Amino acid sequence: MSDQKDGGIRNDGFPRPTRSAREQFESILGSTLQEQFGEMQQQVREHTEKLASVQRELAARTSTVRSKDRAISVTVGIQGEVRDIKFHNEDYRRMDPARLGKTLTELIGRAQAEGSEAAREAFEPLRGKGAEMRHSMLAGSPMEELLAPIREMTKNLGAAPKPRGGRGDG
Repeated sequence: MSDQKDGGIRNDGFPRPTRSAREQFESILGSTLQEQFGEMQQQVREHTEKLASVQRELAARTSTVRSKDRAISVTVGIQGEVRDIKFHNEDYRRMDPARLGKTLTELIGRAQAEGSEAAREAFEPLRGKGAEMRHSMLAGSPMEELLAPIREMTKNLGAAPKPRGGRGDG
């Protein structure tokens, strides 16, 4: 014989086992969480790949600046490390040591500023992505909808209890 559909009774006369509300909730929550977790992992993976790509690109990039008189150029890496100093003619020999030092310091600073700006521009499209991902993973999602009542119920936990009326108050 088959199970009766209307009474919830199996063919052996015992009640058909039903899933508890908790089991149903955990099943729904579990599948929702798994879907969201999979989406989160994909977003994090994509963001990590973009970051790594930008970092590789920047690691190979340099910034070179040249003095006004075209006698000296300085090349720095994206992290500001000096990679090369070139003297393009003999004019630097006629500079006093203080002027040569000042020129080199100025060139290094300009090259580093250019490198910093290039790094800022390269990372600009990725700024705020972490917060954006976190918001997209929770806000407006089924998970947020599930957590909202729990947050509301628990927001005052740990707060000092309100005094009750009666004797001894005052």
